Amino acid sequence: MNTGLLIAQTSTTTTTATSGIELPSLLLTLTVFLPFIGFILVPFFPERTDEQRTRVRLVALTASAASFFIVTFFIMLSQIGLAEGGGQASANEENYHWLAFSFIANYHLRADGISLALLVVSGIVFVCLFLHAWKVRERVRLYVGLLLVLQTAVNGVLCSADFVLFLIFWGMQIVPVYVLIRAYGGVGRARAAGRYLAMSSLAFGLLLVSVLLVIVKAGQHSSDISTDYTTLLGPVAAAGFWLSLAAFTITLGVFPVHRWLIDVTAEASPGVAAAVRGVLVMLGGYGLMRVTLGTFPGPSKQFSLVLVALAVVSAAWGSLGALAQDDARRFISYSSMALLALVMLAVGAHTSVALQGAIFLMAAHAVAITMLALITGSIEERARTRSIRALGGLATQTPRLAALWMVAVLTAIGVPLLAGFVAEFLVFTGAFPTHRIATLLALATLVVSTSGLLWMAHRIFFGPLREALARARDATALELTYLLPLVAMGLLFGVRPGAVTPVILNGVLNITTRLSG
Repeated sequence: MNTGLLIAQTSTTTTTATSGIELPSLLLTLTVFLPFIGFILVPFFPERTDEQRTRVRLVALTASAASFFIVTFFIMLSQIGLAEGGGQASANEENYHWLAFSFIANYHLRADGISLALLVVSGIVFVCLFLHAWKVRERVRLYVGLLLVLQTAVNGVLCSADFVLFLIFWGMQIVPVYVLIRAYGGVGRARAAGRYLAMSSLAFGLLLVSVLLVIVKAGQHSSDISTDYTTLLGPVAAAGFWLSLAAFTITLGVFPVHRWLIDVTAEASPGVAAAVRGVLVMLGGYGLMRVTLGTFPGPSKQFSLVLVALAVVSAAWGSLGALAQDDARRFISYSSMALLALVMLAVGAHTSVALQGAIFLMAAHAVAITMLALITGSIEERARTRSIRALGGLATQTPRLAALWMVAVLTAIGVPLLAGFVAEFLVFTGAFPTHRIATLLALATLVVSTSGLLWMAHRIFFGPLREALARARDATALELTYLLPLVAMGLLFGVRPGAVTPVILNGVLNITTRLSG
């Protein structure tokens, strides 16, 4: 038998809740690689005319939407049907033995409740970003092609159940994002791209060392992420914990390693800023739960106060830092930093309720920040400025944009019936019994960031209309096309959280069970 062949070893299929029809076991592979197939096809289409550029965008949109469709309608809905029917929601899995390299145990993809929820959210964000790509006029093939590679990397990270695959997909995101920032950003894009490359490479290096420690120490045991390494790692577990913690906090943009993310949000094009702020930082929170807590439960419990302290400091720094900004993009980025600090609080709490809240929080954050980033770009097109002081009264001329902005802000701050409310309620409820003072401090910073976002909305859209904005046009049909699906996603997670919670719980319980020993 030749090496290099992919030999099927095990394969867990997905079954629908109602019909009992067995679905193909390659659904996760399709979810991950359909965008990459689109990336391969895109260069074969010319882009000299508007019609040709439209065709390129349609190919990219189709590949992205197909991946999202598989996750939503075949996998996620089947799991919701199982939960509502009284069944046990289970992980969707593909496991094949990879003979090409002895140190790679398996081509192993797995999507439990945590992965599925984040796949759905990232999928809708990417679909909206490809719709937003109709605004891109130059080098369209490069833009959508790199976004397709980025979506492949994100889906791969969320589905990887093997450490080596996890590293491969994690590293796949670095070059596309660097080129997107460098090629499509503002006047400071070179510095922002350089900082991103330095910090993302550092995070990847730290994660690589952490994973190598696990694989080498485990010896003949597999590199499967779901393996319980507690008794295998011994004293090496502490080093792996700190290395993975550093890698994921860099990606999450936690204080004091947040400056690169602020610069990227400010200097990248609106679509790229939305991808980084809405999706990539989400991988930092996912990694903290999946790898840091799941692989190193002992040190995670021992140093939980470090996680909580970082959460409180980051929340305070983000809330106060936002108030000092006149640049709308930087204001949003600092406010985002304050909101994502609550993910750290949930991870430090180690309770299933708090971790479920962290998933909802990352979903709400992705929806809200993506909307804010894209709407800020639309305002910048109309006003030719990002200065908050130079704006005012836009609700008179752009009522639909103002309404969409307010929906995004209300989703971020946690108004009932929107995803942010469920997220913050679960995080604070789950964290308070174990870290009361830290939870109260984080709640206080949330009040500050909420006040700041509401003030920003009032300053931009209400009050007297600036003369320079008297001819500003309202949201176009294209803008409504890529913003309204995000509104629907925020409402779905806010109005019917009970349909999603049982699915998420099956993934969260695997982590909390390991933490409890």
